[in-house]
Amino acid sequence: MKKIIYILFVSFLFVCCNSDHEPTVVKSDSIENEIKEEPISNYLLGEVKVKWNAFKHISKAIVGGEFTNIQVTNFNDSTNLYAAIEGVSFELDVKSTKTGDTLRDYKIYNSFFGTMLNTQYISGKILSLNENKTGLVLITMNEVSKEISFDWDIDQSHEFFLKTSIDVLNWNASSALNALNEVCLEKHTGPDGINKLWPNVDIVVIAKLIPLD
Repeated sequence: MKKIIYILFVSFLFVCCNSDHEPTVVKSDSIENEIKEEPISNYLLGEVKVKWNAFKHISKAIVGGEFTNIQVTNFNDSTNLYAAIEGVSFELDVKSTKTGDTLRDYKIYNSFFGTMLNTQYISGKILSLNENKTGLVLITMNEVSKEISFDWDIDQSHEFFLKTSIDVLNWNASSALNALNEVCLEKHTGPDGINKLWPNVDIVVIAKLIPLD
């Protein structure tokens, strides 16, 4: 059985401070190419990226980051893409979130995830991958599991895209969000003098598939 891994995720994270340099904003253009009926075993997994955009200030200024340590299991050995992806499980190491600023990364890990219950990892499972380019994923964080919907696509260069948005308050993370905002108070205060850290996070997963033939 050839292990091929599509990945997705999750993840997630957040605006933090102590740097005037903000990471590059994640941009994801629309993909129009339809998936081809090809055996999944014709591919190997290449580079996988899990990126996130969080928002600060009333104007929703973007701060971006990514997770770099991801574990994927339960890939189904199937010649059908939908059957192969459904049931895939994943874990994101919260210590691996990177924003381009080591102090910001520390505050995200220590003040946000460190305030949550048993959240060394964000874990999840793909529940469905539908022909209309949608799906459902179960995400567990702060000892809360929630189903959320996502959109997906695949282009002619065999890059698989998964896009979703979450509200961390649905994972009972208000205390964690407030703790992060407190240690980043100055950076989260806009030119209007209003302090704001939004609970919404946009997520993009990009997985490069390598054809074997």
